[in-house]
Amino acid sequence: MNTLCAIAMTVLDNPSPEELSSRRHALKKQRRIRNLQTIWRVFAISGLATGSIWLISNPVWLMLRSRDQIVIEGNEILADAAIQDLIALDYPQPLLEIEPEDIAERLRTHSTIALAQVERQLFPPRLQITLQERQPVAVTIPSKPSTTALTDTTQTPGNAPGLIDSEGYWMSQDGITLGDGFELPGLRILGFHQRYQSQWPELYQSIQSSPVKIIEIDWRSPTNLVLNTAIGRVHLGVYEAQRLRQQLAILPRFRSLSLDSQVPAIEFIDLSNPQSPAVKLAASPNSESNTP
Repeated sequence: MNTLCAIAMTVLDNPSPEELSSRRHALKKQRRIRNLQTIWRVFAISGLATGSIWLISNPVWLMLRSRDQIVIEGNEILADAAIQDLIALDYPQPLLEIEPEDIAERLRTHSTIALAQVERQLFPPRLQITLQERQPVAVTIPSKPSTTALTDTTQTPGNAPGLIDSEGYWMSQDGITLGDGFELPGLRILGFHQRYQSQWPELYQSIQSSPVKIIEIDWRSPTNLVLNTAIGRVHLGVYEAQRLRQQLAILPRFRSLSLDSQVPAIEFIDLSNPQSPAVKLAASPNSESNTP
């Protein structure tokens, strides 16, 4: 047994000349294939690097030539054209010379834009703009027609028409080009003033939960907040958050009066004292009747 193993190992250790020649050819072929693969990888990487450097450094390729290369997302209030005007780029413009954060900061200065993100895209060359706008819940109308120039940065709720969100952030409506799909809020506020902005969030929450629909808020007199509702005008006196909730809770009791054809038209409902509500009828302006 040991003799047979020794003979087999001797045969394996001493291959024939033909086997040696075949092995040498196989090894040479493998080396050629590895060399070709290495050369191909070097050329491929060099080509990609050279092409990338050329594309990045070639101003002819990386150019913004028109507004069509600016992609805007997230805007509903402002039209694309208005945002393009805010960006204020001259064309053609080398893409790599544009500072995205500078443009984002410029966009955030507009009252309707809460957040703005700007990114450069190389292939194809374009500018990607993503916006988050403030959501208006009411339209504000000044007590007097606005004579303020459109570029006047001192515009306030008291002297210019605008929009306001649920948190009291006011946006001037002068000079705004609205988007095609944007509809103005149905709620209107007359005589809105800066001094009311801190009171607005709580007042708006009460308006939202009102059992009677509120169409318009007349805040022109600080001593008498007037609501235009689905059942008529309502005088509330000086605004107080807690008392307003009580006043609104009483409103449904007067719905039957507005629907009764036998009752004269109501000029206004007086809830300045919610414990003793009153109705003033248009047919007898000198009479005032208390309604329990």
